Amino acid sequence: MSIPKDPVFDLSFKAQFLHPRYWLTWFSIALHVLLAWTPVFLRDQLAAAIAALLVRFAKKQCYIASTNLELCFPDLDAAGRKALLRDSLRIGAQTFLAFAEASFLPRQKFLARFDIEGWEHVAPLLEGDRPIIFMIPHSWSIDMAGLYMTGRGLSMCTMMHSAKNPVYDWFINRQRACFGGKVYERSVGIKPAIRALKEGRHFFYLPDQDHGADASVFVPFFGEPKATLPTLPKLAKLTNAWVVPMFASYNPGSGRYHLLYRPALEAYPGGDLLTDTRRMNEEIEIMLNPRREQYMWFLKYFQTRPDGGPDGFYEPGIRRIRQGLAP
Repeated sequence: MSIPKDPVFDLSFKAQFLHPRYWLTWFSIALHVLLAWTPVFLRDQLAAAIAALLVRFAKKQCYIASTNLELCFPDLDAAGRKALLRDSLRIGAQTFLAFAEASFLPRQKFLARFDIEGWEHVAPLLEGDRPIIFMIPHSWSIDMAGLYMTGRGLSMCTMMHSAKNPVYDWFINRQRACFGGKVYERSVGIKPAIRALKEGRHFFYLPDQDHGADASVFVPFFGEPKATLPTLPKLAKLTNAWVVPMFASYNPGSGRYHLLYRPALEAYPGGDLLTDTRRMNEEIEIMLNPRREQYMWFLKYFQTRPDGGPDGFYEPGIRRIRQGLAP
């Protein structure tokens, strides 16, 4: 089957979305409408209560997160990991309850929710004729970062995985594109994003998930070997794009988002794929280390191990949890 020239996510509303099986989904979206207008301090208190429940009941996700923390920060004892996990879940719940702000708040009210650090690294690049790849790891506020940039008028594109629930999938990607951004399904491949970069759009690139051994190289991430896609240096070379590392945070104290932009990577790519890919991970470490609680630690970042094995790194522990045993 041929791929359309610009296979962006289909944002059209479909009659099947009204099927009774999705009524609970629509109810949850209606709640998000209310939450978007709820005072931030009240919404954040509700999120903190939800996070406390997640620590008790989301055992699989907490096991994955705790395992990741133990691998990345061996200096932390069990109490330190538990405290960090609790803080991360709280911030995750706070950003989740605020997710629909971009859809239901006036644009200027939404954009006023951000504090920006390092924009001086970006502004001169926007005056040139080279595209920018904004390299951003999976923090809880990652969607808000992309919406801020398209809300400011930057011509952006990104790639994503489809959600299992088609109504949520439609709603989430409708919001991601609400200020003019282009969203591509990962299954169509990288070519549409390459075309968009060459046409002058900037790319919102998420570099840190584990996509298996076949397409990856193993480079350290906080000292642990991690299956990492070497796409960034290849993409930067192919499109002559700047690479700007950035990080999105939520500040529970101020109830505001914080976006950090670091200087564009100089002499990147440098020619050695492993070195260039490791440099990408080093940038993530620099941004993440002082903001550990902001990261989505429940993702299976180390699922693929260098010594192989068909079972997956986390699965033995997850099976024990399902059996009611300690992992």
